[in-house]
Amino acid sequence: MRYDLPCYKMSVYPGIRSTSQSELSQFLKSRRARISPTALGLPNGRRRRTPGLRREEVAELAGVGLTWYTWLEQGRDIRVSRQVLTAIARVLQLEPAERAHLFRLAGHAPPAVEAVGASLSPRLRRVLESWDPYPAHLTGRRRDLVAWNRTSDLINGWSELPEGKRNLVWNMFMGRKLINQLLEESPDFAAIWARQDVRGRQEGVKRFQHPELGRFDLEYTAFQVAEQPSLRLYLYTPADKRAAMKLREAAQRVNRPS
Repeated sequence: MRYDLPCYKMSVYPGIRSTSQSELSQFLKSRRARISPTALGLPNGRRRRTPGLRREEVAELAGVGLTWYTWLEQGRDIRVSRQVLTAIARVLQLEPAERAHLFRLAGHAPPAVEAVGASLSPRLRRVLESWDPYPAHLTGRRRDLVAWNRTSDLINGWSELPEGKRNLVWNMFMGRKLINQLLEESPDFAAIWARQDVRGRQEGVKRFQHPELGRFDLEYTAFQVAEQPSLRLYLYTPADKRAAMKLREAAQRVNRPS
């Protein structure tokens, strides 16, 4: 759907100073550069001179004219509606805080922020629940845990962790001490950590060392949620008979009356 919007310059940009126009320009360019074309089903191609999406791809996916979007990204004095900002935020896969920042830069009050977990569709929740006795969980862009099923909670202990530590990256680094050391000693790592823009593998094998179940390997596949592109659905299956036995044991523990 393409929005029928006037494309004209204004003598005054409502609620925006020239500095905000420059910030809006830089923000849109940086968000566009981080989106992989393949993540949106677009061919990567060999003629891309810069990383991320092209302007014409953003315009097409958001349903706006290329000239209009180019002017917006250049920080020109054009009127932009909340509807179009919402479409652009969707294409650029902005997190709630980033979406609010975009709206402010464009001279609008930020939209009401709804917790990601609260906005999950019942259908998506049923996928998580029906995947038991195998683990399944959902994460946001920064790999914060949004939702999980019983088996995932049992082997990972998500519900026992403070909210700020329910994160796949945190879990991977096994604690804050190593992260602090890397932040102090590596400027490159500090820059990457500050971006919090993690792109993990789409499938692979993960080894677990559980205090009660012992060691076992699970294969996983990650899927992007079409209606909420910032979400990733991770589905796990046993890598071998040993792992299958461990998951059956985990399921028995979950279903065992207390």
